[in-house]
Amino acid sequence: MKEILKVPEVARILGVSPQSVREHIRRKIWTFGECIPKEKMHSKTDQFNIYRAKFEAHIGRSLTEEDFRCAK
Repeated sequence: MKEILKVPEVARILGVSPQSVREHIRRKIWTFGECIPKEKMHSKTDQFNIYRAKFEAHIGRSLTEEDFRCAK
């Protein structure tokens, strides 16, 4: 399974909006991911890396295939 998760997947699992996930990571409230500023990536938007192991520790359980099927 993948080790870097996408913002919409995490948002669905947590029951919050994708923007809420971005803001919490950007402000370092949630430490299971990191924000890479758009200037550093020479991109139009910030990039977010959400680490599976840290996210699983945050929610207190392992992710299953069902978590990913429902997120799409």
